[in-house]
Amino acid sequence: MRKFLGKAGWLLFILFLFQIPLHAQMISPDIDPPNAPFNYVAYPTDQMGILYNDNGTEITPEGFLYTGYAELMFFTGNPPRPIHQRIRTLEKGYLPIFNYKVCKKGVRYSFKTFANSLTEDPTSNLINFIRVTLTNHSKQPRHDFLSLAFRYINEDGSHRFRRPEKPRYPGAHWHAGVPFNPYWTYTFDKNGLFRDDSLLILFPKSFSGTNVVVTTRGTRKNRKHLPTAPLGWIQYDFLLQPGDSLVLDFKMPYQPIPKGSADIARLEKLTWDAQHQRTVAFWEKWVNQGMQIHLPEPKVVNTFKTNLIYNLMSLSKFQGHYIQTVNLFHYHAFWLRDASFVVREYDLTGYHKIAGQALSFFPRWQQKDGNFVSQGGQFDGWGQTLWAFGQHYEFTHDRTFAKKVFPLIKKAVAWLHQARLGDPYHLMPKTRPGDNERIKGHVTGHNFWALLGLRKAILLAKGIGKTEDAAAFQKEYDDYYAALLKRLHEMAKMSGGYIPPGLDYLGGQDWGNLLSVYPTETLDPWDPMVSATQAMARSKFREGLITYGNQRYIHNYLTTNVTQTSLVRGEQREVLHDLYSILVHTTSTNAGFEYSVVPWADRDVHGNLTPHGWF
Repeated sequence: MRKFLGKAGWLLFILFLFQIPLHAQMISPDIDPPNAPFNYVAYPTDQMGILYNDNGTEITPEGFLYTGYAELMFFTGNPPRPIHQRIRTLEKGYLPIFNYKVCKKGVRYSFKTFANSLTEDPTSNLINFIRVTLTNHSKQPRHDFLSLAFRYINEDGSHRFRRPEKPRYPGAHWHAGVPFNPYWTYTFDKNGLFRDDSLLILFPKSFSGTNVVVTTRGTRKNRKHLPTAPLGWIQYDFLLQPGDSLVLDFKMPYQPIPKGSADIARLEKLTWDAQHQRTVAFWEKWVNQGMQIHLPEPKVVNTFKTNLIYNLMSLSKFQGHYIQTVNLFHYHAFWLRDASFVVREYDLTGYHKIAGQALSFFPRWQQKDGNFVSQGGQFDGWGQTLWAFGQHYEFTHDRTFAKKVFPLIKKAVAWLHQARLGDPYHLMPKTRPGDNERIKGHVTGHNFWALLGLRKAILLAKGIGKTEDAAAFQKEYDDYYAALLKRLHEMAKMSGGYIPPGLDYLGGQDWGNLLSVYPTETLDPWDPMVSATQAMARSKFREGLITYGNQRYIHNYLTTNVTQTSLVRGEQREVLHDLYSILVHTTSTNAGFEYSVVPWADRDVHGNLTPHGWF
């Protein structure tokens, strides 16, 4: 695997020769230096946070730290030039402690950064801990500069999440932060930089030797600034002898701390080494208490561990709710769809307590009529919620949980029964999801999900002794299954054999129609309709991944819907091909994206920032 990823550029080049459309233009392979970890994403972003904290710091494509309040920039030389390092690595290959480096004239600037809460309360202010180690690797003395400064945002706002965002309701998009103020004033007090009397960063100012000079530069009051202007400069003028190193530790609160607050004194007492040890111990504890995978390929194991951590990091405790978000950036919100898959991840890997916490937020999305909807018109949430409830009980046999959610399930099934009575096909009613399938009408995947949800409802009812309800649910299921199968065969005759995204007309985007085998187990894996759908989907693969948006973009995690069906069908060659295709499309920190990447082009995720939780 290591050899495979080391030659990832060659793989993409070979695929390029055989499949690239004539109109596409690939990014220069010069962005992939030899003897460095491969990073597919041209402008990667990394997420720093801690379980239950509702904020997350972004490491930008350049290697800056971006929060809801400011962006910390790093510079070398004089005049200062901003760093740019897109290749980062993780401590031990999977822990969220990020390492990257830049070199200049024999001096290596090594960055190591992570985030943790200010106190033992994980919901307290998130603190970014940064260590910069400057090392002279040349045989001559080296004189150079390291500088730090803050701006609000980059020139075009690209590859950053929007902030601030106040949630319209719990679970809606939210980001703590402040709007830009062109009259902010930057001042210094001892070893702290303040913006309008709130602490932005603590920095080292005193050294035992005489080879370092620290200079600072603030701003005058009432002077107007641009959001892109670096301000509050801290510069280190240093001279290093051959082999010498200089270590600089910084502490940057996510939310600036008002002057006079006791939190400043608390922050001053925290040391980088102690917090590093605390962070390693925290994440190792969580990783070690769940399912363990042992394989001779580190990339596979580390990608699994890393993305488990990314999802735990995205479980926010906000306004008294446990909210499983997709990430802490542009998808810092709740979807029944995404959260149900993440809950399944937790239950499959042994994190049942975390799964239960995430599930505690699902009931608030039941409408008065009994349907479960987190986004308007997206009726797949009905089946996904019942699936999440049922499979959690299936893993845990927690009767207290089952009895608590059963009234919700019974109300949901009553809604489905009435909705089907009023539908001409006796299916999940017409809707306009505005996402995924991009059709208006009967959505195929919504019906696959509903049947899966009904099966889990039956299982749960039997588990708590509700035999009459279980029989009623089974009757509903049998009638529903027959109605769907009839319509699927009718649509397959129109399509030439495959299952289309909708059940009224051909067209639309492949999505839920790929789920007839996994996870919904609606059709036999070797049903001719399944085989035709698999062939149709694979014909749309580019760069080894399925395409989305009229084949305009490659879609990372959507690919796995095809892969899982191939796995059930025993198609090992296809499964392995998909696995390595997915892995080669990750960042050097094992993060996956959703879509927005044009095949054979610039490898840019644009606003679809990594990491993505469903990946």
